[in-house]
Amino acid sequence: MTPDKDQVRIAAAGQAAEWFIANQVPAPDHPQRAAFVAWLKSSPIHIEEYLGVALVARDLRMAADDSDETLESLLELARADAAGRVVPVHPLTRREPPARQYVSTRRWALAAVAIVATASVAWWMTAENPDSQSQRYRTHHGEQSLQRLADGSTVHLNTDTAVEVHYNRDSRLTLLDAGQAFFKVSHGDSRQFRVLTGDAEIVAVGTQFDVRLQGRSTVVTVVEGQVDVRSVPQANVGSAQAMRVSAGYRLRIDGGVMPAQSERVDTQAAIAWLQRKIVFEREPLGDVADEFNRYGVAQIVIEDTGLRALPVSGVFNAYDTNSFAAFLESLDGVRVERTPGEIRVMRQDAAQP
Repeated sequence: MTPDKDQVRIAAAGQAAEWFIANQVPAPDHPQRAAFVAWLKSSPIHIEEYLGVALVARDLRMAADDSDETLESLLELARADAAGRVVPVHPLTRREPPARQYVSTRRWALAAVAIVATASVAWWMTAENPDSQSQRYRTHHGEQSLQRLADGSTVHLNTDTAVEVHYNRDSRLTLLDAGQAFFKVSHGDSRQFRVLTGDAEIVAVGTQFDVRLQGRSTVVTVVEGQVDVRSVPQANVGSAQAMRVSAGYRLRIDGGVMPAQSERVDTQAAIAWLQRKIVFEREPLGDVADEFNRYGVAQIVIEDTGLRALPVSGVFNAYDTNSFAAFLESLDGVRVERTPGEIRVMRQDAAQP
């Protein structure tokens, strides 16, 4: 995985660092400990990244001894979760480094992190689940892809999207690392179908739904059936929340914080991207331009804040940036300048360069 494109890993690494610092106090209070354990339980990625932070901190043994509980006991507690959401990992083996050897060098630390992460996933996928299947799919800028999964479900990947699918005897798990994906879940499989992002867990209840990572937010739109959504607390802020979302509704989780309720949404507009379309009804021009920029080579640039707030409506081919530019030119008081790499939008009375 490429770190600068893997939003889930980046977010988890930052959270792990915050938790590592918080756990160095002599006696963390109970709410903080409970929040930490909830965060640890919520994803195997959190376990891997927390161990990675401890390793990079130069002395894993000291990190464990300074904490109120050892890393091993915390992981045992996480593995005891009845919901089975945590990937088991082998107990840590402590070894004293040879004399005069700097075991905390960058090279050794990165190798150790890779070993821990790989071993934990591999152990679960092979020793515990010999019939497991794993696959990674991704699209680049402007690409879309339709994939049929092992159980008959399908996942449609939008532009700049990465997913990692893990199927075994007991569960169907998809990690959405970046971008946007539409899931159509097979009804003929009794195994739980889950999608994990950096700040949410979505459990399908015989359904079709869309999940998009948008900045620090996870946006879940249900087209058919229902999903159960559980927020993942970020560092020591807040606690896990859960909500069932029905067809025709959308839920946005911002930084692990869930709103009081979901909101009604035009689902056909929300998934218009499946037909390579962009549908907008009195949306801010800046948001519409940003949506076009997800697909086009030439990027639309609007620096004027007033223009960015201008409400516009329309239906366009997501890949036909020129038609959208022509639409903008038809608006009163708007001027468009084209270059090979940009389409600049400005007010008609703006000073000529």
